[in-house]
Order: sequence, then C-alpha cells, then structure tokens
Amino acid sequence: MCLKRLENAGCVPPEELPDAIKRFFRATTIILFTNCSLRYVGRASSLAERAWRVVIIKEDGTVLVHEGRGRNPINWQPKAYVTAEYRDGEAVIKAVRARPHEELEIRIHEDSYLLAVRLSAGKFLLKGSEEDLVEKVAGNPSLVEEGAVLVSREVSTPHGRIDVVLRGRDGKLILVEAKRSSADIDAVYQLRRYVEYYRSLGVDAEGVLASPSVTPKAKKLLSKYGFRHVEVTP
Repeated sequence: MCLKRLENAGCVPPEELPDAIKRFFRATTIILFTNCSLRYVGRASSLAERAWRVVIIKEDGTVLVHEGRGRNPINWQPKAYVTAEYRDGEAVIKAVRARPHEELEIRIHEDSYLLAVRLSAGKFLLKGSEEDLVEKVAGNPSLVEEGAVLVSREVSTPHGRIDVVLRGRDGKLILVEAKRSSADIDAVYQLRRYVEYYRSLGVDAEGVLASPSVTPKAKKLLSKYGFRHVEVTP
C-alpha cells in the first residue's frame, strides 16, 4: 500500500534535478537527501557551507532544510514560489516569498537521492493546546490570584491580543500571557508591552505569565519588571 503513494525514488544527478522538481512539484512532497550549500537573504542574511542535508519541498511551496541534529530546520520558507535550474555544473533551487521579501537559494553539488511521495491530510485533534490553557485560566481566575475575577479574554491592543484580563481583589487589572510550554523571554517582552500600554492609558495593571514552566532567563526578566509567573498546565 505504501508504494502506491510513491511517485519516484532514486538517485538524480544535478543536471536532471530541475526537470524532476518541475515534474513532481505541486503534485507530491519532494524529499532530497543531498549535498548542498545555502544562501538566505531577507529580514536577515545567512550562509551555510556544503554539507549533507535533507531538503523537503511541500506541495504548497513550503521548503525546509534539515541537518542531522535538532528538531528545527536550519532554514525554511513557507508557501514560497519555487524554481529550479541547472547552472555552472550545479542544480540551483530558489524559494522566494514576496511579503516580506525573502529568498532561500539551495545549491546542489552532487547526485541527490530523491523521493516524491503523495501525502494526504487527516483530521487533527490537539489536546493541551494554548487555547486550552487560556480556557483554563479564564474559567479559574483563582489559579492566578485568589479572589480574582474574569474581565475579558482575547483583548485587542496595538501590540497584539492579551490572552486573559482579570481583576484582582484590590481592583488592579491582571494581564495574563499564556504559553502552553516553557515560556521564554519573548513571552515576557510581549507581556511588558501589554502592561506598558495599559499604564500609558492611566490604568493600574500588572503582568502575569501563565505556563507549565519558565526558562531561567525569562524568570530573571519577570523579576526585573515586577511581573509574576504562575504554573498552569493545559
């Protein structure tokens, strides 16, 4: 049964790779085991020297480049415009986004092992999501502070949406930023923007970070700004 989903498998030299990508792109997910170098320009810039990597080109144009360690790709482009050509003895794959403008260039230096497979989508149910954590805090304000009551949730500001707004026993607003996994310094900075916005309006507000755990750097930053962390699991 699995072989019925497979459109192609085998070694492809650089001069034949552009035609193979054009043939299978949009109809399949293309997986390349290849020796490549990378160049990225856009909101920043980066270079990656030649190494054996896994390049994944999805049907919607999403491109991911993985190495042998870590869960995150070393570079990726979501829903990009993908082209491929043979130039100067190498295959050159480009993944370009218009907004914001970003370009990832992948140069293939040797024969690649190519898999082209037709994947499908199924119903996806996620338990323990960030939304579940927000619901839990909104439904149980005492998790944040005894005697606190819910004011609102998903409150829009110029800096984004505050997950939960509570009112403490002393009348002060409590702005809650919820994270379903270990919260880092980015979450603290986001919380700070919310609190500073409310204070600029003359509203007495404090910040609380609700998550299962917090990184040491985030914990230190919370203390610096006078915010609190409460341990809450989805």
